[in-house]
Amino acid sequence: MAGEEVFGKLKAELPRTGGMLKRSSTVWHLLNELLQSLSDPKVVQKKLEYIALRHMNADITTADVEVFKGILLEVCASKLGGLMTPEFQFGLGQIIVAVGTSLAKTHEHYAQRLKLLTGCWKEVNVTEDDEADGNAEEQHEHAEGHGEGHEDAQQDQSDAALNNMEKGENDAHGQWRKDDNMNIPKTFAAMARFNAAVMGTGDRMWFADLLYSMESLVPHIGNIDRVQEECDVLTLTLAKYEKVNLKEFRSVMFASLRSLLPSSWSLEHENAWSWFWSIVEKQVEEKRAIASHHNQCLKSFLARMDEEATDTFKLKVFDTFFANCEESQLYLRAANKRLMYIMGRILTIMGDIYSKTHQAVIALSGLGLLHAGHGVPEDLVRPFVAAFMLCIKEACPDESLYDGLWWTLDLIGRIFIRTLAEGSTPVIIAINKNTSKELKAAVANAPRGEREVILLKVQVGNESMSPLIWAIEKGALESAGAILKDLLTMRADRGRYYYGMEAIWVRHPDIITLLCTKAPSLLATLLDGLIWRSKNVKEGLRRVNYYISSMLVSDEGLLTNSLLDLIKHGDPEVVCHPSAIFQADLLWVRLCCLPWALTKLWFCVTLVVFCLAEQYGIVTTDVHSDERFTVIACRAFLYLFSLGQLFAKHAVQTYRAVRRRQMRRLMWCVHVPAYLLQTRQEMIEAILILLLLCMLCCEPVLHCLSVSSDWLTDCCEYGEWYCALTHSYNRLAAFPMLLYFVLASELVHLNVQLSVFSVICASLVWEFLLYVAVLIFFTAAFASAVACLPQSLGTNSIQLRDFFGWPLAFESMLSMAFNSYGGNNYEEISVADEPLLKWFVMAFAACWHVYLMNLMVAQLCQRYNDIFHDARGNARLTRGINIYETSMPLISKNRWARFVESLRLGEACELDEGDNGPRGAVPTVENPHLDLGFSRVWG
Repeated sequence: MAGEEVFGKLKAELPRTGGMLKRSSTVWHLLNELLQSLSDPKVVQKKLEYIALRHMNADITTADVEVFKGILLEVCASKLGGLMTPEFQFGLGQIIVAVGTSLAKTHEHYAQRLKLLTGCWKEVNVTEDDEADGNAEEQHEHAEGHGEGHEDAQQDQSDAALNNMEKGENDAHGQWRKDDNMNIPKTFAAMARFNAAVMGTGDRMWFADLLYSMESLVPHIGNIDRVQEECDVLTLTLAKYEKVNLKEFRSVMFASLRSLLPSSWSLEHENAWSWFWSIVEKQVEEKRAIASHHNQCLKSFLARMDEEATDTFKLKVFDTFFANCEESQLYLRAANKRLMYIMGRILTIMGDIYSKTHQAVIALSGLGLLHAGHGVPEDLVRPFVAAFMLCIKEACPDESLYDGLWWTLDLIGRIFIRTLAEGSTPVIIAINKNTSKELKAAVANAPRGEREVILLKVQVGNESMSPLIWAIEKGALESAGAILKDLLTMRADRGRYYYGMEAIWVRHPDIITLLCTKAPSLLATLLDGLIWRSKNVKEGLRRVNYYISSMLVSDEGLLTNSLLDLIKHGDPEVVCHPSAIFQADLLWVRLCCLPWALTKLWFCVTLVVFCLAEQYGIVTTDVHSDERFTVIACRAFLYLFSLGQLFAKHAVQTYRAVRRRQMRRLMWCVHVPAYLLQTRQEMIEAILILLLLCMLCCEPVLHCLSVSSDWLTDCCEYGEWYCALTHSYNRLAAFPMLLYFVLASELVHLNVQLSVFSVICASLVWEFLLYVAVLIFFTAAFASAVACLPQSLGTNSIQLRDFFGWPLAFESMLSMAFNSYGGNNYEEISVADEPLLKWFVMAFAACWHVYLMNLMVAQLCQRYNDIFHDARGNARLTRGINIYETSMPLISKNRWARFVESLRLGEACELDEGDNGPRGAVPTVENPHLDLGFSRVWG
C-alpha cells in the first residue's frame, strides 16, 4: 500500500515518470534489500549497481531524486508517525540520493549505446506495412498542406510545370529503385538468413532460435533483469543442439547490420553492437554447461516419486504456501482436485522449459495474463516459490539436486512475475475494481491515439488479451460499459478525429454476438456510441451521422452478421434502437424491398389465377361456352406452376431434413420436418400442397374426359356421381382460397405500421381462440340441457323446430351467441309450453353476453397494453428476418458492391459544415425534438 501511495504521488508530481513507474512492489523489495545490506559496503555497492543496470533507460535528474525523496519521507512519516526519528530520516535520504546518483551516472554512461541499439533495431525491422503506414501519413500531411496552400493557388504556371516535371522524374527514379531492390531483404531476419546462406552457415538450425531471441533481447537491453531472463531462455533453447558456435552468428549479425545500414553505420555502431553481443555471449556461454545438469536434476527429482507420492507432494506445496502466506487464500479458493491439477500444470511447465522452451514461455505468458486479469498481486509469487522449494527439500534428501531445481523454479518465477506485471496494466486493475471512475482514471492521461490500444489489447510476449472482452467475461459490466463509452467518444486533435468504432470491430468482429450472449445490457451502450447528432438545427432538421460501416460491411466487403445477431437475440427493445433501425431501413429501402416484394408477388398472381379458375361469376358458368377454356387454362396453370413449384420446394427440403434427421414431433407419434415449424408460411404451404393435391384428384375436367371429349368443367348431365364430384370439388376449393389470401397477406410487411398491426393480431389470436373454445363448451353444455326438456307436441312450436335434439339446440344457441338468432324467435321462446326453456336461454345469454364477453374484452385490452410496447420491435424483427433470409440471397455481388460504394464509407464524413469527422458514417437528418425518433433514410 505504501508503494502504491508513493507511486501515485510521484506520478502527480512528475507526470513524465509515469512510464517508468510500473511495479511498486519490486521497488519496495529492492529498497528493503538495500536497507538490510547496509552493514556490508561491498554488498551495498553491488545492490546499487544492480538497481542502476535494471534502469539504464531511466533519465533521472537531481530534481527528480529530491522529489522522490520528499514523497518517500512524507509517506514514511504518515505511516510511522512518532517512530520516525531524525537519524532514520537522514539515513533514508542519503540512501535515496545514492540510488539516484547511481541511476543518473549509469544512464549517462550507457544512454548513447542504448539509443543507438534501439534506433538501429527499429530501422532494420521496418516491414512493408510500416512503410505503407508511413507513406499514408506523409500523403495525409501532404493533403493537409495542399489544403492550406490552396488559397495561394495564384502561382506562375511555369513553376507548376517545373514541379510536375521534377515530380515525374522522382517517381520514375523511385520506381526504378523499387524494381532494382525487389528481391533484396529489407529486415534483419531476412538479411541474416541471406548472409548466412552466402557465408556457408545457412544450415545452422540454431540460427532461427537466436533470431527469435534477438526480438526480445535488443529492445530490452536497458534492463539487465530482462536480458538475463532472455539469455537463460536462449541457453535452454540452444542446449538441444550438440554444437553451437556463437561467433558464427556474430559474423552474420554484423554483416546484416552493415548491409541494412550502409550510410549510417559508424564506429559508434560497431562498439555498441559489440558491447551488446559481449553481454549476450557471456551470459549464454556461462549457462550452457549447466543447463543439461539442471534438466537432469529435475528428471531425477520427478523419478523419485510415484503417483501417490506426487499427489501428496502437490497438496503439501499448497498447504505450506497457505500457512506461510495467508493472503494467498483470498485468491486461491479451490478443491484439492483443482489444486492438484494446478500443481501438475506447474510441473509440466518445469519439464517443458527444457524440452519445449518457447511453448513453455508462451504458456507462462498466458498464465501471467490470466492471473493479471484476476488481480493476483506479484508479491505472492516469491512466497510460492519458497514454499515449493521447502517442500522439495522435505521430499528429497539429495542436496545435489537443490541447485538445479532452484534455478528452474527461479527462472519460471521470474518469467511469471514479469508477465504478471506487464499484464497488470492500469486498465486491468480498474476492471478488477469494476467502477467506471477507476477506469476513467486509468486512461485519463493516455494520449488520444493510444486509447484504442490500451483498452483493446494487453500484449505479453506472444500472448495477448482484450481488456474489453475480459471485463465482459468476468462480469465487470460497469467497467466494460465505460470502455465502450470511452472508445466511442470522438476526440478532436487539430484536423484529426480519434474514434474507436473501427478498432472495436477490427479487434472483435463478433462483438455483437458476444454482447448478445454475455452482456445484453451493453448493447444499447454500443449502439448509442455509433450515433453522432449535431447541435445545430437548420430548416427544422439537424444532421445525424450513423457510424455503421463496420457493423454493416466486413473487411472482405461482405454483409456482416451483426444486425442478424441482434435479430436472433430477439429483444424487441434493442432492435428498435435508432442505430439498428437505421441500418435495417437502409438495407430495406435501398436494396431489399423490391426483391422481397417480387417473391411475394408470385402468391398474388396465383391468387388472381385461382379466383379466375374457381369462383363463379367472373367467367361464364355455361359449361359449353368457349370461355370454359379460360377456366381450364387457369386450373392447369395452378397445378403445373403453383402446385409444381411448392411440391418441388418442399420435397427437396423434406429430403434434406429426413437425411439430416431434423425432425420434430407435431403431436403424439406424428413427426414432421423441423423447418415446417419454424415459420407460419412453411406450414401453410405444406397444407396448401395437400389441398391442391386433393383438388387435382377431384378435378372435374379430368373425370369428365371419361364420358365426353369436349373438355367440360361440369358434367352433371352425365350422372349424379359427376354432379356430386363437382360440388365436392367446389367446396374443397374454398380452403385453398383462404390460404392463398393468407400467403398474400405477407405483403403487409412492406410497411412497418401494417406489420405492427399484423403482429398485434397474431399475438391476440390465442386469447381469441381460448374464448371460442369456452363458447363452444358453454353452448354444448346448455344445448345438452335444453335437449333433455320435455318436447312440445305442437308442429310449429319453437321447441320442436329449434331445440329438438342436441344438434338443433347447439346450432340455435350458437346463433344466439353470434347475435344471428331472429328476434321473433325470442318471443316464441317466452311463450313456449316448457317454462324452463326461456330460463335456460336467459342463463346462457347471461353467461356469455354479460360475463364472458366483458371478461374477454377486459383481457384483450390488458393483453394489448402488454404487447403494444413490443409490437414495433417484433415487426422490426420480422423485417430483419425478411432482409437476411429472403432478400439478401437474391442480391448479386455487383449490386451489393455498387450499394456499398454509393455509401462512401471510406471517406471522411462531415460533422457540421466544413468539419470533416471520422470515416465510416452514413449521414441523414432528423427532427431535433424527437431525440430518439427514427431518422429518415435517403433513397
